[in-house]
Amino acid sequence: MRVPMERGAIRKEPGGKLGVALVYPNAYRLGMANLGLHAVYRLLNDDPRTLCERAFLPDAAGEEPRTVESGRPLRDFDVVAFSLSFEEDYGHVLEILDRSGLPLRSEDRGEGFPLVVAGGIAVQINPEPVAPFFDAFLVGEGEELVPPFLALAREAVAAGLPRDALLRRLAALAGSYVPALYDVAYSDTRAPQGAWVTRFAPSGGAPERVLRAYVRDLRGKPTSRVVDSPDAQFGDLFLTEVARGCLWGCRFCAAGFVQRPYREVDLETLRAEARKGVERGLRLGLVGPDTSDYTGLDPLTCYIGELGGTFSPSSLRVDAITPELSGRMAAGGERSITIAPEAGTERMRRVINKDFTDDQIVQAAEHALGQGMQHVKMYFMCGLPTETDDDVLGMARIAVRIREEVMLPWARKRGRMGRISLSVNPFVPKPWTPFQWLPMHERGCLEEKRRLLEKTLRPKGIDVEFFSPREAYVQTLMSRGDRRCADLLELAHREEGGDLRKALRRWPHDPDFFVLREAGVDERLPWDFLDQGLTKTFLARELRRGVGSRLTPKCAVETCRACGLACADHPELKPGALPVVG
Repeated sequence: MRVPMERGAIRKEPGGKLGVALVYPNAYRLGMANLGLHAVYRLLNDDPRTLCERAFLPDAAGEEPRTVESGRPLRDFDVVAFSLSFEEDYGHVLEILDRSGLPLRSEDRGEGFPLVVAGGIAVQINPEPVAPFFDAFLVGEGEELVPPFLALAREAVAAGLPRDALLRRLAALAGSYVPALYDVAYSDTRAPQGAWVTRFAPSGGAPERVLRAYVRDLRGKPTSRVVDSPDAQFGDLFLTEVARGCLWGCRFCAAGFVQRPYREVDLETLRAEARKGVERGLRLGLVGPDTSDYTGLDPLTCYIGELGGTFSPSSLRVDAITPELSGRMAAGGERSITIAPEAGTERMRRVINKDFTDDQIVQAAEHALGQGMQHVKMYFMCGLPTETDDDVLGMARIAVRIREEVMLPWARKRGRMGRISLSVNPFVPKPWTPFQWLPMHERGCLEEKRRLLEKTLRPKGIDVEFFSPREAYVQTLMSRGDRRCADLLELAHREEGGDLRKALRRWPHDPDFFVLREAGVDERLPWDFLDQGLTKTFLARELRRGVGSRLTPKCAVETCRACGLACADHPELKPGALPVVG
């Protein structure tokens, strides 16, 4: 394994310490751009009786994963802790365990094997597709979860506690989920009857529901990049968190619901973090679900400028892109503004609870380009509930307006033309959102929408990047899946070279049950055992506010074709026909 050039790595003598291998199940460059990994690395090593080292998915095929700090194999540690942020990394978990000589399933790991645990936002939303591979999950935020977990694990190792006894004690920790202590059964995917989950019974003292642990007050608690590495994605950024949670409740966004309530790091703490970043010669990467919500954003960014530093926010609401903020970003070297309208029309944005106008989007681009930026990138979703062809074409109309009304006039003045690009992702329904019950649109429908966009925008010189509907299908399967998906992951790993789509042909369950089926709001869902502080009644009410008293068919294009009406003429699909409330 090539040892990367780093600054800030923590190295300890192992003698007498609890050994934890912190694993990011993807490439080093991606893992080191993940602020959550840095946060947990610091929290674990803040304990003087714990040694934590990092490991990643090796670049070379078949290479055994070893830690960056000492080059030790994972099986030499007391605990192997995975940081899981994305469903796409689930297959890599199996690959890392297998290459490390560790049995894939928790039930096959007897005495003498490390304890295998996981945390992260993917775990917090729905751990069930990978539940059989882990001894325990830590659900929530590390500041609350790590100290009691370390105390229990250290005591168990010192006492030589049997594995079964350790798992029962783990289950008693707040925020800890031990899958082996729950007896689970489901309805048949090919002939579903009644509830999705037919049995979810705890044993051994495990709780009926697992309560998410979170920090009540973030003031004075900075979370910043610990290790600097030029090999990391965004390696020139000193990442620091400004807030957690979100104030807006966009109906498609899981993070906006499960990371509630909204909490901020205080301004003085962030000024101190900014000084650290500038002293390291790095730009400040300001991280939060919606950076523009941070109440001290203007004084913080002004202060960074006074220090001689520059900054890049991770996300900004359209109405927060002011000339002043754009000017500070452009002065720091930003050449592109990223805007996330998510939907192409104002009606569709009311459905998803992202209520701002087309004029505001164009104005945001004007503010950015007027301050010297050159390029505009926009993020949209395709296949949202109640979406019509007119909503899809709305994406193109916004892009063309920015080109004609904003970019061309500035190009004539400056003598150079910037780029406009659209990144369009198929809608993936996520647990713990008001849209969790809804199906993904079928592949043929999404492909038709992609062709419509490309046909409209390519002649205008506007680029469209459309995420693969096939990949989105698999992501939806893993997002809404239950423990039966673990069999699919293992089949793909052992017999199909990790290719889930090939493995689907031999999986005995119907994947459309998870992906293309509309679930009933009264069904027991695989992730209902988690307690996020949200009720299903609240989520169902938000669903009705978004899409009306009943859902429109899965695909407006196919429905209209079936009934012979054009989308724009269909009485149930006209803008304003559905009772939507922002």
